[in-house]
Amino acid sequence: MRLSGQPLLDFTDEIDGHLGTNGGGHIIEAYVFSCKHLEMSQPLFNDGIPTVIFMPNSADEVSLVKDGQLIKLKSVWVCCGVIKNIQWLMPEQLEHIFVLRFNLSVFYSAFNVSPSMFLSNPVCSFEDLVDERWLGIINEIYQTDNFEDKIAMMKNALSMSEKSSYLPYLVKIAIAHIDQRKGNTTVSELLSAIGGKVNQRWLQRNFIKYVGMAPKKYISLQRFICTYGLYNIDKSSGLSDAAMVSGYYDYNHFQKDFKQYLGIAPSRYSWVSR
Repeated sequence: MRLSGQPLLDFTDEIDGHLGTNGGGHIIEAYVFSCKHLEMSQPLFNDGIPTVIFMPNSADEVSLVKDGQLIKLKSVWVCCGVIKNIQWLMPEQLEHIFVLRFNLSVFYSAFNVSPSMFLSNPVCSFEDLVDERWLGIINEIYQTDNFEDKIAMMKNALSMSEKSSYLPYLVKIAIAHIDQRKGNTTVSELLSAIGGKVNQRWLQRNFIKYVGMAPKKYISLQRFICTYGLYNIDKSSGLSDAAMVSGYYDYNHFQKDFKQYLGIAPSRYSWVSR
């Protein structure tokens, strides 16, 4: 899950085995995100990487609006896959959230979750995915206010879980190429970059199986997030310039993606002032 602005606390560099999206680490990012500056209705979006969000208290609820329908989630919730037009109705006085982002394969295997389930339900309660053991671990995590301890408890639980970090080698190479290009590529270029060793059908099938979405969609998400990030950091050059630099062929192309993912036009979005 992505939110406007920078993390209040970032523990990513302290995570052992941090090797990137498809590397060997169990947790690839961990941070505390301040919510004080955010609008009360916050559009959600994600880059496809499994993300678990902890509200401050175990009794907290999460309220979302999707297609005009109110959805209630528990205090620990998951964002994964492609999020489209989902708004988070943030509680008043919410100070922060605690966010963990996971290695793709480790997440799906450790929690015994199929990537395909997020195709239709990309945001859900964590407790709807996991067994009683993990519910107990989450309860223990809520017993401490120290974020380093929370991370250590999750890492320890993962180390004792049956899991696999397996991704087909060519899928790893493809993801690395897309991430390195920040989405400024095409499926045809991707096939060439991995040496022409597989066809588009193989790549499509294995991306959906292991990543939870088609390669074209993963490319689109990374390009969109790159454009969003460029403009959110430096607005001096304009949004059209940021879109062109990121590989969009025109502003309308970016605007279409923006509306698809966030549900509103870029001109109506509350960009963070810097």
